[in-house]
Amino acid sequence: MKVEVVSRAADYETPWQGGSFGQGTGTGFLVAPGQFMTNAHVVANAEKVDISLFNDARRIPARVKYVAHDADLALLEIDDTSAFEGVPCLEFSEDMPLLEDTVRAIGYPIGGNRLSVTRGIVSRIDTIPYAHPRNIAHLALQVDAAINPGNSGGPVLKNDKVIGVAFQGLMQANSTGYVIPMPVIRHFLQDVKDGHYDGYVEMGARFSPMENKAMRRHFGLPDNGLGCLVSEVVRHSACDGALQVGDVVMAVNGLPVDATAMIELEGVRVRLEELAERSFAGDKVQFTIFRSGDVMQTEATLAPLSSIKVLSRRYDEQPRYVVFGGLVFQPLNYNVVQEHQIASADVMVELDRFTRGGESAVKEDLVLLTRTLPDEVNARFKDTGRGIVTRVNGVEVKGLAHLQSLLYPTDNQPRPEYTIIELADAARPLVIDNATVDAANARIAERYNIPAPARLK
Repeated sequence: MKVEVVSRAADYETPWQGGSFGQGTGTGFLVAPGQFMTNAHVVANAEKVDISLFNDARRIPARVKYVAHDADLALLEIDDTSAFEGVPCLEFSEDMPLLEDTVRAIGYPIGGNRLSVTRGIVSRIDTIPYAHPRNIAHLALQVDAAINPGNSGGPVLKNDKVIGVAFQGLMQANSTGYVIPMPVIRHFLQDVKDGHYDGYVEMGARFSPMENKAMRRHFGLPDNGLGCLVSEVVRHSACDGALQVGDVVMAVNGLPVDATAMIELEGVRVRLEELAERSFAGDKVQFTIFRSGDVMQTEATLAPLSSIKVLSRRYDEQPRYVVFGGLVFQPLNYNVVQEHQIASADVMVELDRFTRGGESAVKEDLVLLTRTLPDEVNARFKDTGRGIVTRVNGVEVKGLAHLQSLLYPTDNQPRPEYTIIELADAARPLVIDNATVDAANARIAERYNIPAPARLK
């Protein structure tokens, strides 16, 4: 089925504005009566969704029932099912395809309006970054069937059963496309059974190969091709306390781990993190490790790692912001960094502490000063540039909502004579005269058409 979408992209430069509209098309397929699967990027920021059947001029209104932007999958739902009477639901395969298996990709790619079918073989099975969330990697099938814009969300079949969903191509190569495989699809469908999509859990550890013979001798390991090194453990993550930097992982859940940090699942060699990819919050992972000359067993309870979302693209939401004295504050995330063209070096230290150093356990956001709207109240502030807000009147800022409460105290909290805002690595603080700030806020809101001083969710 063709999926046609009217979308509205949020404006992260002037976050109080409504954003801009656009149009796009993709492909979907029937998985249950009145329900269709497609890609999340096909319906991202959707304002209006229509589905049409091949050789049928009718456009049936649909809505997004569940969306997983981190896995680039979505389920659509319609009320009027009459147009699809007699259309069979496609059946999902229980097995992963093997290398060199022949598959068919079905969809509506650019170049025409009619249904397209391309045939190819599975040429690689690997974990790759998914372009839609940007910084999240999952298992994918590489095929030499063409996957072009418009194919997105279409089924990929082997022997008339769905073995995956087409979702992205490789522009630098000819006839190289990628398919979301059944383990990722099954995880999504299992997750939404309770009526809510929760997302993935993470181990919160980095595993490095141990193929070098000298390194293996240094750690007292035989040259048998087994065991990988724990090179990082994120504070307050699932593996914090279960693993330590310098541990050698020999097995996970009883599965041998080779020297390249790979295990075998369903007959396919995958990274050991794939165990977390197929798990949910509260599931446990048992590690057999070699530490300080001893073999021991440890256990980790898997949980989401929320800080990873700071580096992911965001969709289906309006930007959060606070404006005070013409100073525009926004939470640090990928959309904000891209829109304001912020150099990664300017925020790298604070971002590293937040995502890997454990600060995300005590802070909701890193807050960034992104713009200064000129006014007398902030005269000559523009030379301070942009930066991460650390303190307001000596109080450490824990997030955007906390910042808003410090800048706009309630009636029973007396406002000091000045509001003093400190930025990371700034030579001097920003000082706002509170005797004039209320008049300035009203003046700035009218001048720049700002409907509210803050949007927190």
